[in-house]
Amino acid sequence: MPAWWLAGILLLAAGCASAPPKGSPVYYNRAPEETPRSVFTAAEDTLILARIKSKLFSDDLVDQDDIDIRVRHGVVILEGNARDIYHRRMIMDLIQTVDGVVRIENRMALIHSGTTFATSESVTRDRIQMALLGDPELGPYPVRVTATRDEVILTGSVGSQVLKQKAAAIAKGFAGDRRVVNQLVSSN
Repeated sequence: MPAWWLAGILLLAAGCASAPPKGSPVYYNRAPEETPRSVFTAAEDTLILARIKSKLFSDDLVDQDDIDIRVRHGVVILEGNARDIYHRRMIMDLIQTVDGVVRIENRMALIHSGTTFATSESVTRDRIQMALLGDPELGPYPVRVTATRDEVILTGSVGSQVLKQKAAAIAKGFAGDRRVVNQLVSSN
């Protein structure tokens, strides 16, 4: 057997031994947070986030206090707590309607796994909170409303004593028989 024959067989055997295994290859897909972005993509993501926050803020039924929203490459990443499965679904449905959203990664935990029912306390709290947020002078201030069976409690801070009184007057308009406890702190 000539030497070139033997060399050919050895090269062929070495080539066959290093052939990749059969089957589909597995590719590593980076998470959206790990993928680098261009300045243009970062600007688009910021615009998408602004649209999402505007849409969620304008919906009276969505509570976004415990939700962290991030956007990377058009992928919306939701973290935090949703009240129940319906609240989580409502948030996702609203976000899906925003232009530029590619997909939603839902990492939200549920506070209640079942259905939550609106109580008179929660309805009163939500109405007062929305009225305060809708007021052009009080809207920018972090006013928290808590409603119990007997009282409505306002906490947080406002810019002046006049705004503190205005917040209490708005709360009294929705409180019904409940007593309004004004614990707001004014910066003046």
